[in-house]
Amino acid sequence: MTAHLNPDAQAILDVIRATGVPPLHTLTVDEARARMRAALVTRGEQLALPSVEDISVSTPGRALRLRLYRPTEGKLPVALFLHGGGWMLNDLDTHDHMCRYLAKRSGWLFASLDYRRAPEYRYPAALEDAYVAYRWILDNAERIDCDPTRRALVGESSGGTMAASLSLMLSNVGAPMPICQVMAYPITDSFDNWPSYTERGSGYILDRDQLKWFFEGYLPEGENASNQYLHPLAASDLSSLPPTLIMTAEFDPLRDEGIAYAEKLAEAGVPVDHKHAEDQMHGFLLHSKIIGKAGELLDLVADTLGLQARNHLSEPTIKQ
Repeated sequence: MTAHLNPDAQAILDVIRATGVPPLHTLTVDEARARMRAALVTRGEQLALPSVEDISVSTPGRALRLRLYRPTEGKLPVALFLHGGGWMLNDLDTHDHMCRYLAKRSGWLFASLDYRRAPEYRYPAALEDAYVAYRWILDNAERIDCDPTRRALVGESSGGTMAASLSLMLSNVGAPMPICQVMAYPITDSFDNWPSYTERGSGYILDRDQLKWFFEGYLPEGENASNQYLHPLAASDLSSLPPTLIMTAEFDPLRDEGIAYAEKLAEAGVPVDHKHAEDQMHGFLLHSKIIGKAGELLDLVADTLGLQARNHLSEPTIKQ
């Protein structure tokens, strides 16, 4: 195992340190959101797709926004995409390039969800929105011209946590399951439960103090550490979950719990492809245009979906 961070990733950290900006967790939520948008929203010409459309999903008391990325005409497999940002930061625009790229390379219709964010809306608001959006997509497949039998969940960081939690929820309520789930460096356990919080808890793009801020903003009063929808690693039975691609990073305080979740899925008999990026830090997929290795891993997400779409009529598996 390498002990060295990828040079392109290190260059990102060097730029952040050179600017002398204060840590995110010391800012107000609005300031932190603005800074993330300034860093992540693509300026200039976007990766072209035949159609990128924002639609409104009506629900009791509110409307949800879905951004649909269509790479080609025809009835396409569909992936519900859940962005990261500690449940508090980021939005459809910060992950726009990622969704465009994944849709184009995979051939899937991507539906990126603008879910309610903390701390204005704490758990379970975001997960409720994800469940409503997933069921709406299946119920309205003809309207958005997708194949409801080929469906997936894709999540990055805290969005990966939501993908894991939503899969558990769908299984427990007997809802139609996705044919696969993809999660990149998710939070799967309660705060500060693993050695990587200390070993990789400072000096990288995500640190322990920032995670503490996220947990404090998202979790409700009196949260239960055994709640599998908050902490998927607490689930007693994962055997009904779909084939999974899970990515972890060596230089990430969430490293250990992500590895533990991959191992627990495999022990439950779930087909798992676990990719541990030994020279990467948290958030690498968002920097795929700068970090060459991260671009290869983003390709793996798209290619896994492509494989699943081709194989779903038989036994859906992820190639090892």
